[in-house]
Amino acid sequence: MSQEPSYNDLLKRVKELEDILQSNAAKSYNQVVKDSEERFRALSEAASEGIIITEKGICIEANKSGCEMFGYTREEVVGISATQVFDESSRELVLRNIRREYDGIYEAIAVRKDGTRFIAEIKGQNYIYQGRSVRITSVRDISEYKKAQQALIESEAKYREVVENAGDGILIGNLKGEVIEVNQAFLNMTGYIEEDILNKHIKYLFDPQVIKEKPLRFDLLNQGQSIIIERDIIGKDGLPIPIEMNSKRPHANYYLAIVRDLRERKKAENILKLKNKELLEAKEKAEESDHLKSAFLANMSHEIRTPMNGIIGFAELIKSDFAKEGKDNTYLDIIISSGHQLLNIINDVLEISRIETGQVKLNYKKFDLKYLINELISFFSHAAGLHHNKLIFNPTEDEIVIKCDEAKLRQILTNLINNAVKFTQNGTVEVDCEIINNNIQISVKDTGIGIPNEYLDKIFDRFLQAENRNLMHNGTGLGLSICKKYIELMKGEIWVESTVGEGSRFTFSLPML
Repeated sequence: MSQEPSYNDLLKRVKELEDILQSNAAKSYNQVVKDSEERFRALSEAASEGIIITEKGICIEANKSGCEMFGYTREEVVGISATQVFDESSRELVLRNIRREYDGIYEAIAVRKDGTRFIAEIKGQNYIYQGRSVRITSVRDISEYKKAQQALIESEAKYREVVENAGDGILIGNLKGEVIEVNQAFLNMTGYIEEDILNKHIKYLFDPQVIKEKPLRFDLLNQGQSIIIERDIIGKDGLPIPIEMNSKRPHANYYLAIVRDLRERKKAENILKLKNKELLEAKEKAEESDHLKSAFLANMSHEIRTPMNGIIGFAELIKSDFAKEGKDNTYLDIIISSGHQLLNIINDVLEISRIETGQVKLNYKKFDLKYLINELISFFSHAAGLHHNKLIFNPTEDEIVIKCDEAKLRQILTNLINNAVKFTQNGTVEVDCEIINNNIQISVKDTGIGIPNEYLDKIFDRFLQAENRNLMHNGTGLGLSICKKYIELMKGEIWVESTVGEGSRFTFSLPML
């Protein structure tokens, strides 16, 4: 039979088992601790925040982010005082929070190894680590956040300044359509105070009938559209205020309305309408008066022409009798010359009246311009000789066929050539014509007395001769005005170039048609 173990043998075996158990337990504990430390290390290394472990204010461990944040290697950071990486202005705060085991969040000015500074957000907490009392601190660089925060504050201040100093009213509403912000300009415009408007639906500001006629289109605003509309808003005194309202949804969380007071503009528009009405009435009266005047002149001219023709006719008969009897005709020549001059004036007045009353009709037909000018050159050759002038025609084409009112063109050229001959002594009068861009351009140039500069821009005005006796010898100054009006009726234009003492050049252009 086998021998049973003695009591001592059992005690020894138990002791051996206890040693084995204790050894296994220690190994298991050590493995747990090791695993825990590895997990801590992995987590701390992966963290973007700096994590620093201190004991009695001395760094004993730091993660990669913490080392990089302060610009140290791990070997350099371990063993330095926690206050060494902070600015002098913050060291007392950091030290005090370490001593009193403060576990809240606070800010301090941190210093990197190269001396640069940044704003650090700090949160620390005390732990028992491997039987030792340590403090684990997380550090975040919030410099950029602070800059952004400051920029936001400044932006908010600028926004507030712009809003409050804007000339137009500004309303901001939430997605329910309730007013959550209003500027002073709107309050001044309507007479409300903030308490009257804030947290009330924007419909509160409008008469229901106005909203019915011009509804608030939140649906279009939600689609990203801007709406500009004129409507009346109700002021605090209950009176309507005409406004222009520009609404949009610039942000997902609110609506914006810019309100412009139109009272002054409406008042100005009403004044302008009244003035326009008065001007229109005055214009109609002036036109009526002008028509009456022109009609009167036309009638008077007709009435005067009849006796004048009689005076000139009988003077011619008497002159004929005097010539037969050998008597002096000097006085009769004066009567006949003055009569013809007066008749010309009457004819000019009659013609300008017919033009201004719209009685002149154009008779377009084709004719040879060169033939017409040669006729006029022959007609004025005698008058030119009396003034010792040379009359020249310089056509650029063998034949120039145009289509316009021949009678009107003849009268225009007659007037221009007559003036050139009359105000030129011992000189030259030239008539030129050429085709430019399907327009016929005709000019009458003389080497006469010329026209002063101050009269060039109004030489075609009516009665200029009568107002300025030094310009011309006889007449009322209607001739050039009639020429200009005839040319304009035929869709042309006329202009003048002149130098006193050297002569003048009148040029006009007509479409060839």
